[in-house]
Amino acid sequence: MEIDIVIENLKDMLINRGDNIDEFEEHEAEIEREDFFNDNNAINFHTSHTAIIFALTKNLRSSILEDLKKNMTNIEGFVKKYNGKYNIILILNNDILTTPSITALSIIDKILQKKGGILQYFHMNELLFNPTKHILVPPHRKLNADEIKVIMEKYMIDGKLHLPLILHNDRIAQWIGLKRGDIIEITRYNENSGKSYYYRCCV
Repeated sequence: MEIDIVIENLKDMLINRGDNIDEFEEHEAEIEREDFFNDNNAINFHTSHTAIIFALTKNLRSSILEDLKKNMTNIEGFVKKYNGKYNIILILNNDILTTPSITALSIIDKILQKKGGILQYFHMNELLFNPTKHILVPPHRKLNADEIKVIMEKYMIDGKLHLPLILHNDRIAQWIGLKRGDIIEITRYNENSGKSYYYRCCV
């Protein structure tokens, strides 16, 4: 089933971000696959850092989006419902979102980012393949604050925006969970010159 592929790739994504997925796996094992497509309840899980909400029917998607919009000025109310996690991933059906919904999700993402979190949404078909496992995609790694400081000093870079850029909606940026201002290290290998490292700033 597609849902099994989605869940496995989602686990890979979360592990790649440094999440502990033990509770996710325990909860997931108890849920029948058809329950993910039940209109009555949105299935949700949490990891050490992230709340994952499945809204795979039109009614569930509308309900979750309305709940988010209602809590836009009091995001704490929404966060408390989902284990107090400020990192939120929505898994949606494959229907195209309306422009007002995309705008609202973008605003809520900015609100959560101010609190150190992030709001992301993925359609089912976007999680049927793990892009980091593609043979043509080199390893990408988000740098921490100390590593960024070292890189900036080593290469005498005055500001992050002087680095090559990667868009926040780039497929790999989304997979890693990059926020604007984050810097990633890309490791490339050449048979003649060996390993080389490239750095990009998320915008």
